[in-house]
This record gives sequence, structure tokens and C-alpha cells, in this order.
Amino acid sequence: MSKIISIGTAVPKYGTQQSAILDFMNAAYNDVAASRKLKILFNYSGISTRYSVIPDFGNNFQEHVLFNGNQYPPNVEDRSNVFKEHAVTLAIEAIQDSLNKLNTTIAEIGITHLITVSCTGIYAPGIDAAIIEQLDLPNDIFHTSINFLGCNAAFPALKFGDMITKTDENAKVLIVCVELCTLHFQPKSNHDNLLSNTIFGDGAAAVVIVSDTNAQQNYEGGMVINGFYSLLLTKGKDLMGWNITPVNFEMVLDAKVPEFIGDKVDDIVLNAGRKLKIAPSTIDKWAIHPGGKKILDTIKKQLKLKDTDLQYSYKVLDEYGNMSSPTILFVLNEIMQAEHKPDETIFSIGFGPGLSIETAMLTHAG
Repeated sequence: MSKIISIGTAVPKYGTQQSAILDFMNAAYNDVAASRKLKILFNYSGISTRYSVIPDFGNNFQEHVLFNGNQYPPNVEDRSNVFKEHAVTLAIEAIQDSLNKLNTTIAEIGITHLITVSCTGIYAPGIDAAIIEQLDLPNDIFHTSINFLGCNAAFPALKFGDMITKTDENAKVLIVCVELCTLHFQPKSNHDNLLSNTIFGDGAAAVVIVSDTNAQQNYEGGMVINGFYSLLLTKGKDLMGWNITPVNFEMVLDAKVPEFIGDKVDDIVLNAGRKLKIAPSTIDKWAIHPGGKKILDTIKKQLKLKDTDLQYSYKVLDEYGNMSSPTILFVLNEIMQAEHKPDETIFSIGFGPGLSIETAMLTHAG
């Protein structure tokens, strides 16, 4: 088995209250009908604060990097250049947080594998190469990237890390998810863009995975990875996705997503439970990707869960919004830092384009 021994998180310095972001949106749209819809979406968002690598969205910041009033929106090249400027720095902050929690350094821990994840920017040589250079990792280290899998991309990365440590008990895998969602803002009045502009923020998360043998020899605590269950619901393939346009990476996020997921979630949990040999009634903690408040509310109602069952998901949504791939790791970090009983079980679910469902079963070990 493998074990997550640390999760680090990081957000950019520009944190802005939803009320201030709404003011920005109203000015950028300059449209009464859009403002009316945005007010409703913002009031129901369940979000207090979101973060961005650029200061453009806050009333208190005078400078503008990409978005300045009603000027013509920046093109995808301009946005990509800002991604290249900021993504690696934020990723390294998350890595450093994960190492601080282990009271170690990058030189001492001896990372053997690096997996980077993003869907909000891409270039070559990419984030992985820059992290290797800036952290002075061995130039023959195993490294790869997972791109454009959306909000649940952390799950394939965790699967990859799990497989690596199962085949090499001395492996020390570092996974880094970094997303700069706010760079892709555009004042387009369809529902997909209005909703995206309501919920998405920037953030990064880093995970260190080792074999259970290695963890027992060198570390205390962590989450044992017991297994994964995946499902591709092709009937929902048009409900969520990305389109690369001359202007930006445009998010497709249909209003039917919560209802669609809600109709399937009972079967998803039951089938995952059969594969992973656990009864849903015995799950101690739930880590649901906070793709939006309506998604959380719908799942809570459908699975007959209490508010406390989804407290970590609601907390992350409130404090950061939806940061795409790092978000579920923020939720798992909250659970990892919370009080727990021995061998308690954590069931995690994420949703991404396809419409793809990813789940993971974890056990809190120490």
C-alpha cells in the first residue's frame, strides 16, 4: 500500500471578497441583465473569498495586469504569458508547505518522482522542468505532467503515485496541482461564463506519497490509499469541458451538472463501495470536490448526509472558491489536519469533463 504523508497548499497574495469581485464583474459586463444574474449567482455561491495571481479583481488594487474596465479582452497568448510568470512560483509555495509539515527540506527528503497537474495553462518545457531547475532536483528524476483533465485531475495523479510506490517501495512521489483559473475571465453573458466567473479562483496543492513500508520506517501519520473507482458518464459529456479560443481557455459548465451528478451519485457510491469493499454507512468522513454550492447541496440531499459530513468541502468552497484540480487536495488537507479516530475511513469524490467521476478510499493512519 501507499500513503499520503503530507499535503501542502498555497494561494496567491491577492485575496478578494466576493462582494468586491461582484463590483468588478458588474463594471466589466456593463449590462443590466447580466448584473442581475450575477447578483443571484454570487449571493448563492457559498463563497466569501477568492484568490488570484493578478490584482485586477479587487477594489483596493490600483494596478491592472490583464483586465481594465471595458477594454478589449486580452488574447490567449497574453493570458498564457501570465500563467508562465506565476504558476511555478505558486506551485513551489505549495511544495514548501508540504515539506514544512514534515519538518524536512527538498534536499533531505530525496524526491524520486515528480508529477505536475494543470488545465489552465500549458507550455514546453513546462512546470515540471521549471520545478526541477528551481528546486535543484536531480536532472535524471522521473517527471511527467497531467493536463486538461479538469477539476478531478488530482485523482489520476494520485493513482499514478500509488502505482509507482507499489512497484518501488523506496519511491518518494511529489504531486503538484496548480491552477490559475482567474486568468481566463471574459465578460460573456451565457450561463457557463456567468457561473465560472462566480466560483473559480487560483490555488496550488502539493502531495507527498511514499510506500507504506517507507512511511513506517521514516514518518508518522498520513492517509493510506486503499483504492480508486472511476466512471465515465458519456451522456454528460457536453455538460463540462474546456474550449481553447483565440481569447482564452473557455469553461463549459452547464447548469444541469448538479442535477446530473445527483441522479447518479447513489449508484456511484454503491459501486465504489463494492469495488473497494466498504459499506457506505461505515464511511467516517466525506471529501467531496466543492465544484459549487449547488453540487454539494445536491449530493448531501441525495446521500442523506448531514451538514457536518460535508463541512470540509463547504469550508474550502467558502474560503477559496473552486480552484479546479487542487481543490480536492485542499479538502483532504483540512481532513488530515482535523481530529480523527484510529483507522477512520475517508471517501473522496471528484467530477471532471467527460463527464468523468473519480473516487478514492483512504484510511487515516495515526
